[in-house]
Amino acid sequence: MNKKILCTFLVIAPTFANADLVALDDTVLSNATGEGLGIVLEDFVFNVDDAVTTVTGIKSSSPDGGITDGRDVTVDWTEFYVMGEGSQNGTVETPGQIGSLAHPWVLETLPGSAFASIGDDIALLQLRSGEYTYALENTDKYAKWARYQECVYGQAGCTNANDAVTAIESIVSRLTSEKNTLEGYYNGQMVSLESGINSDIASQIVPQQEVVATQQAEIAPAYDTMEAAWTASGEGVTLGQKYENCGLFGNSECTTGTKGTYNDRVDDYLAEVDDYNVAERELARRYQETLDSNGNSLIKRLRDYESYRSLCGDVEASNSCANGLVAIREGDREDVNNVAVQLSAGYSRRAGLDIGSKFKFTVYDEDKGAYREDFMDIDMKGVTLDGSYMKLWSRDNELNAEFRLNLYAKEVNIGTCGSACNTQALQDSATLFMDNFYLSLSLGYGEVQPLKFSVTADGNFQLELSGVDSTNYEDFYDNAQKSYLYVGNIQLGNATAAANSLGSLTVDGLRATYLKVTSHDL
Repeated sequence: MNKKILCTFLVIAPTFANADLVALDDTVLSNATGEGLGIVLEDFVFNVDDAVTTVTGIKSSSPDGGITDGRDVTVDWTEFYVMGEGSQNGTVETPGQIGSLAHPWVLETLPGSAFASIGDDIALLQLRSGEYTYALENTDKYAKWARYQECVYGQAGCTNANDAVTAIESIVSRLTSEKNTLEGYYNGQMVSLESGINSDIASQIVPQQEVVATQQAEIAPAYDTMEAAWTASGEGVTLGQKYENCGLFGNSECTTGTKGTYNDRVDDYLAEVDDYNVAERELARRYQETLDSNGNSLIKRLRDYESYRSLCGDVEASNSCANGLVAIREGDREDVNNVAVQLSAGYSRRAGLDIGSKFKFTVYDEDKGAYREDFMDIDMKGVTLDGSYMKLWSRDNELNAEFRLNLYAKEVNIGTCGSACNTQALQDSATLFMDNFYLSLSLGYGEVQPLKFSVTADGNFQLELSGVDSTNYEDFYDNAQKSYLYVGNIQLGNATAAANSLGSLTVDGLRATYLKVTSHDL
């Protein structure tokens, strides 16, 4: 195994220092007082050449004649590299950099009082990556710009940084127009719209919803009674269908005995269903025919109100529109403009890292009756991680954490072909290409909803997110960070063939109120 790490520097200084950090010798390091350990790796190359790590002991679900529960699966880890951007999938050892003297990764201990969401009676350990305020270098802001740019800057056809500005301006203009149209329709009286809706719901909708609930609750008992009578009748018809020809004595038997009782219970059940349907129709009528002074139905006002809430957030007398989509996209516009200005002025973003791994899986193919080899080759280009962190602390003998990962990559390529793909065309045909990949993943929010690490009684690992309830949900929804995923272009096959594009992917505003992950023995 050949591992290469070039020119590694560790620096330490108080994290609140204003001056640039400098490399320190062992004597100075030994006098550190614990303000924080800054970590910088310059001219960094990590490459495992011609080394194979093999994992065995895994069984598949494919049977092998009863000798064991499954066939052996072998996993060979055949490649792993971390290099500077431009390494050509790890083939050219290009030095990279993790952190810098001005923006190091920092390992530090902090009091809980440093964070509003953590108690002040404990201390915590935090590892955080470098943080950049300069828009072009800030991964979160640059990734927003890339979202609206919709192409990897610097590649063919993607050299005008202001394309993103045009796109975000169009979106902000459309959202603002929708907001203004709604405000104009209701003469700017959005608080009155809200209060009118609440009044109509209280007087017209809630009472009828109670009627609907009452009628719905009576259906199940009627069904159970009908089913019991059906069983007693000998089940001579389909459940819910009445007896109509009741034997030697004619239809009179349909009104007497167990068959007659069952027919009566069918009538009772159908009457309950009919009462429920009548109540539901009345509820729908009230939504449609409860009008305001201008003749607007309640259902229309509700739709307009929800649209306005989405655009503006909380409804206020000032109509400030401070918390909704309009404000969010206006914030995006500021970041997009800043990045575009800096790129247009000729400034370039710092180089990221290239990270990649290859795996070979030897698995039994039940259809072919023989073992086969599957491959996975993952290559990430231009990766940056600034703004990421992990906080760890203990509470009630449990290890708690808050985690955030900001990962941007210009390209993420996942190939599934091994040595059989001996040409570039064959390799491309078995590769999933993703451009402008950005994952901002948040798990945990202080002690309101910590990410808890534990071990079960049978030795399995467990991760759990819980704790959001009626006492803290407002704090959680107001302050807990959301997760975000954006992929600018997803393409299967030849990366230059537009016909292979599957489009883009955006998942915005995701928060987990509950999550539990447990490992299991195979």
